[in-house]
Amino acid sequence: MLKLTINQNGEINRTIKILDNLYEKSPKFKLKKYDNYIIFSDLHLGNGNGNDDFLKNAALFQYILANYYLPSNFKLILNGDIEELYKFKVNEILDAWKELYDLFEKFYSEGNLIKLIGNHDWEIINNKSHIINSVLYEAIRLIYNNNTIFIFHGHQTSNYLEQYNPISLFVVRHFAKLLGIKNSTLNVNGKKISITEQRSYQFSIQKKIISIIGHTHKPLFESLSRKDTLKYYIEKLIRKYPFATLEKKRKIRKQISKFKKELQSLDIEKYNSNLINDNIFNNEPLVPCLFNSGSVIGKRGITGIEITNGKISLVYWFDIKRSQRYIKYKGVKTENLANTDYYKAILKSDSLDYIFNKIKLLA
Repeated sequence: MLKLTINQNGEINRTIKILDNLYEKSPKFKLKKYDNYIIFSDLHLGNGNGNDDFLKNAALFQYILANYYLPSNFKLILNGDIEELYKFKVNEILDAWKELYDLFEKFYSEGNLIKLIGNHDWEIINNKSHIINSVLYEAIRLIYNNNTIFIFHGHQTSNYLEQYNPISLFVVRHFAKLLGIKNSTLNVNGKKISITEQRSYQFSIQKKIISIIGHTHKPLFESLSRKDTLKYYIEKLIRKYPFATLEKKRKIRKQISKFKKELQSLDIEKYNSNLINDNIFNNEPLVPCLFNSGSVIGKRGITGIEITNGKISLVYWFDIKRSQRYIKYKGVKTENLANTDYYKAILKSDSLDYIFNKIKLLA
């Protein structure tokens, strides 16, 4: 177990109080078994020019909204940092991405849009210049069979100055923008990612709920990162290896090689530098209470959290011309979208009933 200093304990207790207050004042929405939700966060919409982080995945994101989620009557939850207001002004963003805002408005007009605030777009709360910003939330709760899914951006786990620092806003807008620095380089470092995850995890255990965050740009499913999941898969295959036939051993070696290559391709240093401990939750057994939708501005594609038919899934959208990682990938279901170059991969999926039962038994 991780030994915490008095100061660290005090910070955790302070954050728990902040999250508890946020939880209590957040509105509730009933989640029925056959409802469809998609949760995206961290678009960081800019002015459409070269230092706009959204630009590289813009065509893919707009296409899947218009041709997959909208026709299938999904409710769209935008979980914070939608506009990049540290670097750009609201009107610049609205002008650059009019087609995207028209799509958002279609979800909104059908009662299928919920927009939450993050730290990078907090200023929008004082600027209702678009109809989709007429109702904004800091957090919401989805109620499923008397269980709670708590959705918030995640910056609330930081101290107040880090959450809403006007000095940071000034520096980023006037210097980083001029230098063409992208958000990926301004992201929270490994230690701050760890703190966000630890505090959100502890709060979720106390409440015996599922929490879904964004903010760190690091996808999580059942409290595990993709890196943790790959290590688990490799360990499982190694245990099978001595008892396998020669043909199965060949397949196991091939699969382990694939997993190792993916591990090597992950930006290990970005996610794990300055971590307090390798196991960031330091809790055995691990409680599957924390999820993270990742971001829309990933290097190779887009991650999000889907909730459909009583199941929750971590999904990954990608352009096959840029990435072929999950094509014919064991344990990952992929589908092509209408004979385009766009693919959806379901990285992990599980029943909400199973997850909530596990949380109640383990927390």
